[in-house]
Formats: sequence, structure tokens, C-alpha cells
Amino acid sequence: MESFKLSQAAKWTNGQISKDTDILTVSKDSREIPDGCLFLAINGENFDGHNYIDKAIENGARAILSHRKDEKYSVPTLYVDDTRQAILDLAAGYKQQFDCPLVAITGSVGKTTTRGLTASVVSQKYNTHATKGNLNNQLGMPLTLLELNHTHEAAVIEMGMSGFDEILSMAKCAKPNIAVITNIGTAHIEFLGSREGICKAKMEILDGLYERSGTAILNGDEPLLWNKRNEIKADVIWFGMENTECDVKAENIISQSDSVSFTLVYKDIKTPVKLSIAGVHNVSNALAAAAVGFKLDISSEKIAQGISEYSPDGRRQKLYNKNGFVIYEDCYNASPDSMKAALAVLSSQENGTKFAVLGSMLELGDYAKTGHIETGENAAKNADKLYLYGDYAEFMAEGAKKGGMSEQNIHVFSTHEELADSLKKEAKQGDVLLFKGSRSMKMEQALSLFLGEEV
Repeated sequence: MESFKLSQAAKWTNGQISKDTDILTVSKDSREIPDGCLFLAINGENFDGHNYIDKAIENGARAILSHRKDEKYSVPTLYVDDTRQAILDLAAGYKQQFDCPLVAITGSVGKTTTRGLTASVVSQKYNTHATKGNLNNQLGMPLTLLELNHTHEAAVIEMGMSGFDEILSMAKCAKPNIAVITNIGTAHIEFLGSREGICKAKMEILDGLYERSGTAILNGDEPLLWNKRNEIKADVIWFGMENTECDVKAENIISQSDSVSFTLVYKDIKTPVKLSIAGVHNVSNALAAAAVGFKLDISSEKIAQGISEYSPDGRRQKLYNKNGFVIYEDCYNASPDSMKAALAVLSSQENGTKFAVLGSMLELGDYAKTGHIETGENAAKNADKLYLYGDYAEFMAEGAKKGGMSEQNIHVFSTHEELADSLKKEAKQGDVLLFKGSRSMKMEQALSLFLGEEV
């Protein structure tokens, strides 16, 4: 982060200051206050940062951002109408100091993988700043922008959402030069009503793009996007695995147990590419990253290198051997679309009994029962045995029976401990185990218990 004056921040946020000072960094955690820090008092769902202002000052905060205008503090204070909006305004003003291309990525499934692939591609030519972890919401995204500095030559940021207008607010803050929509799935359909509603919410990213006369990079295999091609006012690069009219395509796709190779096609350029992660669905994510690379004048050889060097972080799409088992760990989140993709990876593994250890999927609203039944049917086609956990596990079990899986191979549990104990008795060395579920299902705990690790 580059330093700025609190008075500059007041202009960016349309706020008022009690006294000016230099700001070297920001934090919304009163326990983590670096030197020269502006403490951001955020009113969250389960807490109010204003209640921790005294602790932040005690820990060395140089200044405070607050919307409690009737309260006085012992350090310089920036008073605003709403601190949550002020963080977006602060980041928007701060970002204006940097003239580097910014890539914003959203989508129902694969946006984090696409972000990682894109950052790997772009970093082949540019010093690239990218979203870390899950900082992709209306608080995390501006904090990512506030980490920009003058050594950065490009930025790749991720935008997630659960409702309308969330991406819009982030897009207007970031004003990307390039906006990527990976796909339109069913995640968060509880709040958005339909896939058409999800598409509308994702396309909010283009509102920030239009202000920069930027380029949209869109999935041409998705009819909800492709059918809007005459309505989109920005330049568009289409990518896809099936739609032959796309600009960036893949040929000769070869899927192996731990990787996927294909030929990247753009105009008259054909380049061999190897993805070091499993799953044909990741080819689409790689094509999106490649399209960004071509837009930023990165050579096809460097794009291929960036794609091959990518490896997932955290608990996403990690395929590894441990204790004699092949583990496919994808515990960060889940939707019917990502479940389908993960089960296809499980099915592609060549040896051993295939166990699908699945937690429930949340935020599906009226689609919850159908989505879980369909996932169970899919599991029956791709797994030998099914271990289920969560409120909707019975619906997945129903779907698996419907899909032809024997009842003796379907197990439903109410605790991680019971699941892991049963799995230890049945799984043998050489078997393949997929662990996946929505974040609140904490399927990584079931995995740790199964492996004998501390939880």
C-alpha cells in the first residue's frame, strides 16, 4: 500500500476529518494494527467494529474511520455516513493513483480457479497483484485494491456475490479494464430466483467496465450469455469448449487422472497446453485466462506456461496421495454445478474404489430438493460408494437410489465423527476419496478425522 493523507481519504469518501495525518495502511481488525494504520470500523452482520475503536487505539491505530459522528476519539478521525460504503469509496479513490490494467472475474463456478490461472498467466509479463484467499466480497474486494502499490503493473481481482447490486457496487469501485464471467450456474439461486436472475447479477460487472470502454471476456458455451451478444456494449472476447464461433477455443482435449492437456486455439495460433490440475471443466477456466492473456498482448507460449504453472490453494481442487489413499479435497464450497464437475474428476481416477464424501449444498432455496436429488443421481454414475452429511443428505441419498446405486453403498451421517469412523472401516489403501460440500458443512473436518489428524 502507498501512503496517503487522511484529508485525501475525506475527499474520496465525501467525509469530514477531525485532524489530518499520514496513513500507511488500513485494518478492520482491532487486534492487528500495523504502524500508521487507519482502523476501519465496520458494522458487520455479527459485530460492529465501532465497539472496538478503543481497543484499536490502544493497539496503536493512527486514525479511525467511523460513522458515529457524535463520538470523539483521541486520534484523527474520518467521519462518514456509512463505513461499509466508505471502504468502497476509499478504495475507488485510492485506485485512481495507479494506471495499470485491472482484470475483474466473477461467475457461479470456477471464478477462484480462473482468478488463479489468470494471475499466473498475467504474471508471465507483468508484476501482478491478485486477490488472496476469499477476499472477494464488498469488504474483501476493496481491501485488495488498497494493497496496490506503484510496483504493480497489473491486477487480477475476484468478485463474488449472493444478491443483486453487490457486484455492481464492486464494479463501480474497481472500474475494471477487463471483465470476465466464467459461467452462470445455480449457486445463490435462493436469493436470485432463477438462473436468469443469476445472469443479471453477474452481468452487473459490465457496468464498471463500460466506464473504461473495456473488454468483456465471456463464456460462449453459456446460452444465457451468448444470447445477449447483441445487447453488450463492450468489446467481447468469447471463449468456449463447445461453441465453434468462440474466439478462444480448445482442441484435442485429453483428460488424465491428475492433469488435462489440450490445444489452445486463437485466430491462426495453435499452442499445446497442459493443466496441472484434474478435470475437463478446468479447460474452460484456462480458456478464460488465456483470453485475458491475449488481450494483454502476452504470447501464446507465455500463456501456456502460466497455465501449466498454476496450482490451487487452500482446500480447492487438491488431488494428492496420503496414507495410501488418493484424496480429492475440494471443501471450500459447493453447488450442483461444482459437485457435477468434482464427481467427474472422481470418476476419471483409474484405480481403486471411488468414494464420494459429500456435504449438503446451501443457498439453493426452492431448488434445494431438486438440486440434491440430481447430485445424488450424478454421484450414482460416478462413484462406487456414497457417504453423506448435512440437512439435505437424505435427498442426495434418494437421488443416488434413483440413479441405480445400491442402498448398501449409500450412507448418511449426522456427525463428522460417525462418518469418518465408518469410512476408516470401509476404505482401503489405493481407494479414491472425494470430499466436498458447502463451506458451512466443514467437510475438511471429516477428512482430517479420516486421516487421523487433529481437528
